[in-house]
Amino acid sequence: MPVTKEQLFEAFGEILYALAAVDGKIQQEEKELIMQAIKHHRYEYDILLSFKQEVTKARTITDAFTKAMKTFREYGPFDGYSDFKIILENLAQSCQGVSPEEQQLIDQFHKELLSNFRMHD
Repeated sequence: MPVTKEQLFEAFGEILYALAAVDGKIQQEEKELIMQAIKHHRYEYDILLSFKQEVTKARTITDAFTKAMKTFREYGPFDGYSDFKIILENLAQSCQGVSPEEQQLIDQFHKELLSNFRMHD
């Protein structure tokens, strides 16, 4: 069964969770930036619901990231991946700069999507 747009944006919520939690604790500034970045987005509900579910489940960073990347690969090419990378970079920057763990997740997100699809730098 093909991945739906709703599932694609749920995966964005999962990867936002992974990035926000990778440094040990999700900061209030990170939550606010996520809310602002997706405010008025057509799939705002799907992204936020997925993010909140990941927080509630306390899924491991690796599990959340792996599940999201699987969804992205199954969905296929999507123009929004580049925009989403910018949101990830802004999220990582929001609290005391980008940690090595955050940069590693962003780099892996970019590398995996770039190797599978034509994603611009």
